[in-house]
Amino acid sequence: MPESPGKPPEFDLKLAEVAAWVGTGPDGIGQGVPDAAEEELLEIEGDDPARALRQTLGMFATGVTVITTKVGDEVHGMTANAFMSVSLEPPLVLISVDRRTKMCSLLYEGRRYGVSVLATDQRELSDRFAGRVADGGAAPAFDLVHETPVVDGSAAQFVAKVAKSYWGGDHSLFLGRVEYACYDENARPLLFHGGQYGDLASGAELA
Repeated sequence: MPESPGKPPEFDLKLAEVAAWVGTGPDGIGQGVPDAAEEELLEIEGDDPARALRQTLGMFATGVTVITTKVGDEVHGMTANAFMSVSLEPPLVLISVDRRTKMCSLLYEGRRYGVSVLATDQRELSDRFAGRVADGGAAPAFDLVHETPVVDGSAAQFVAKVAKSYWGGDHSLFLGRVEYACYDENARPLLFHGGQYGDLASGAELA
């Protein structure tokens, strides 16, 4: 099992300093950060806590995205469901990237990344960018926006420039300022839940 990487110096930012950067908040925000050396046992069912935690987190249904960036003439992409909106003013989004991936080494402050929210007919693309390339599968097509590739035909597309990066254990968090966003109002999003793909039930809109 590979040794867990240490925290790089660019991530050496205390939570209190992060709170100061985004603006003044309520009392207590950014304070009382627990000592990282004081580890507590994870209270979760199962013989393998890490596996049990992963399965439990998987009960949170999400969309499926492909994160992309361009280096020279080469497009790099990876499948991810750890994507979230952060702020409308300023427009900010956040992605979480495994620090063992090549994508993590390509992103830094000032670098742009694309986020393509996949549609239900793009499961093959999700597998492809997760390293499960099917034989005979069609090569992905990209649109280039702000010199950043986004997946053609996806349900929604964003281009963001990394404003800040943060250490997140075995992942890195990249806060991006949105420079471009569009969506297809007729597209149905690809969903992921419990390790399986899914989609919205037809006609099952909530009141």
